[in-house]
Amino acid sequence: MFDKLSLSTAFAGATVLAAATVVGSANVANAATFGFSFSNVNGAVNGIVEGTIELPDGDGTFAATSVFVTSAPAALGYTTPFDVLANFPILGANSFTVAGGTIDALNSSFLAQNPTEALVLNFPGVGTFLNVVGTASVLIGVNDTNNSTLTYSASAATTPEPSTIVALAMLGSGLLLSKRVKRG
Repeated sequence: MFDKLSLSTAFAGATVLAAATVVGSANVANAATFGFSFSNVNGAVNGIVEGTIELPDGDGTFAATSVFVTSAPAALGYTTPFDVLANFPILGANSFTVAGGTIDALNSSFLAQNPTEALVLNFPGVGTFLNVVGTASVLIGVNDTNNSTLTYSASAATTPEPSTIVALAMLGSGLLLSKRVKRG
């Protein structure tokens, strides 16, 4: 017959083993977060628009899985942070080329819109802009027709896949339980 201590020890050991197995076999898909920034050159609203783009980790050409505007001039009318993909569901372009851990601005293009607003980054013949809420005009907003101020910052961080986070939490819980059992 098992006593209470040996049963707890066995449970803690099994939890640690299960968590370690999950961590070891988890499909580790990471995401890289990049920053973007551009300022007004030809538009009606002066200021800088900044945001983040989430792409799969590594080099290659990818579609963004998340795009947020994190700051923009108040005159545009957006509350930041602003989830671009959720609010601008019509995608005209969503292609980012990453080389050496940075976005290649010349070979990347993004256009997301709804019937009256759009965020555009390096779209051929249009440039880069975020227009005023409720206006469909390219020139009413922060606009850089020649992409001269558009910059991307290097990868800010990588985000582990949710299953990896859960597995790591299980591993930590099992280790903590194991230590408590050993102390008595």
